Amino acid sequence: MTYRFNDPLFKEPDGTYITAAQLKFFLNREDGVALYDERSNIFVEYYDICRVYNLVSTIMKEDEQAAIIYWDEDIEAVSMAFPAYGKVSKALATIKPHYTEEEEEEEQNLDDDDPWGLLKDYPWEDK
Repeated sequence: MTYRFNDPLFKEPDGTYITAAQLKFFLNREDGVALYDERSNIFVEYYDICRVYNLVSTIMKEDEQAAIIYWDEDIEAVSMAFPAYGKVSKALATIKPHYTEEEEEEEQNLDDDDPWGLLKDYPWEDK
């Protein structure tokens, strides 16, 4: 079966996914196939980042003002900005990241309303 660039490959129950191109990009790394086969932390993190990127992109197609995705030259990475209590933050709060065995203990310590830990260290939170 052939896939087009943006075709979803693996869809999660929450609707998030990784595309054919995103997986191919990872597999093209020197160690990509091995990291994928062993479900390494590196691949799991990449997989979840793709899910988030695709979710935000989908929301932005419906509402261009919901978020900004841009190349951040300071950290040489794609960055996202969105309101703390807008459409994107609400959507992110409904999905759960995947964890490897080493991260399961950390997973249990995350707040159910903020499974990605995005809001844990904000100064306006009550301690």
